[in-house]
Amino acid sequence: MTSVRRRFLLTLAILMTAVIVVVLLFVTRPEANVEMKQPGITRVEVAEVLQRDLLPKVTFTGVLRPRQVASLRFEVAGELTAREVEPGESVSEGDLLLGLANEDYRDALSESESQLTETRATQERDAALLKLARENRRLAEREYQRLEKLGKGSLASVSTRESARQQLINLQSEEARLVFSQQSSRARLARQEAANNRARRNLERTHLLAPFSGRVNRVMVEVGDYLQGNSPVLELIDAAALELEVAVSGDVAAALTLGQQLTVNVDDREVAGVLVALQIDPDSQTHTHPLRIRVPGQGLLPGQLGRVDLPLRPRRDALVVPASAVMREEGKHYVFLVRANRLVRRQVVPGIRQGDWRLLLQGVEPGDRLVARDVEVLSHDIEVQVEPGGKVP
Repeated sequence: MTSVRRRFLLTLAILMTAVIVVVLLFVTRPEANVEMKQPGITRVEVAEVLQRDLLPKVTFTGVLRPRQVASLRFEVAGELTAREVEPGESVSEGDLLLGLANEDYRDALSESESQLTETRATQERDAALLKLARENRRLAEREYQRLEKLGKGSLASVSTRESARQQLINLQSEEARLVFSQQSSRARLARQEAANNRARRNLERTHLLAPFSGRVNRVMVEVGDYLQGNSPVLELIDAAALELEVAVSGDVAAALTLGQQLTVNVDDREVAGVLVALQIDPDSQTHTHPLRIRVPGQGLLPGQLGRVDLPLRPRRDALVVPASAVMREEGKHYVFLVRANRLVRRQVVPGIRQGDWRLLLQGVEPGDRLVARDVEVLSHDIEVQVEPGGKVP
């Protein structure tokens, strides 16, 4: 027997031995023990739907702003020659803030005053002449009437009468001229008085005065700048009182009244405030009602955040559940009621939230038992086990 044949027979014997071992292991394997696994039962905490009287509040946050902000500007043009204040300074009503060069405005006022004086003198002269003209006209009328009574027979009387008549016509004409001159001078005087008042106001407008007591927030011009007028040059704020501005929904607005006392929280500091403005017609875009709450400005700065709790109308015998019991899915709200240890998913209509409680308007009845928390992992019609001593918020 050759060596090649011996190796072949040895390999074949090893393969056969392996096959026999595998077959024996398969034949002698133990019987499998099949155990049916029982499905787990979910343990849940349960709360009851309660009836309570609620005094709900809604919290809003806003920014404190000055009660009054004025963006001041000159009404006339000119070169800035005086800058009396800097940002942050306090000023009183009527204090000078900025000033323009006013020589041209002084000259304009002097010119209008001189024209006004001349026109008044002319009017006084015309009044005196008119008085004399009227007296002369009355005398001429009496003389003409006297000559008319003397008769019309002689040539001398006719000549005298015509001369008197001509003089009367001349005096009537002079009287009419003076009446027109006086009326024209009155109209001219009114125009010149208006021009004089305007020139005086323009001179006053070269000085920018504080319209109220407050603090300078910004100064946007420098001495030497030429200002055209109507451009903002200084911002003045009244920080003695600040206002919290927020926008609320209709149900909140309906529960508020002007003058109502409210408490504003600023940096954990409670400040007494009063409702000073409430827009009745809602904003056309946001459908909310802007309101303003005024608080004293002592110790506060514009720009700080303020928080206020606004009361709503009281709710009597309201149905409330733990807020954690309400699940929101695709814009709808649900709770899981417990019925004979099985869950029933029920759609509800929620109301406001107050602390850990949620008001329900529809979908449940007083005394209903429902899952109190962890509702997101639950599903309809599963079996549950109520945990003993489940806590309600």
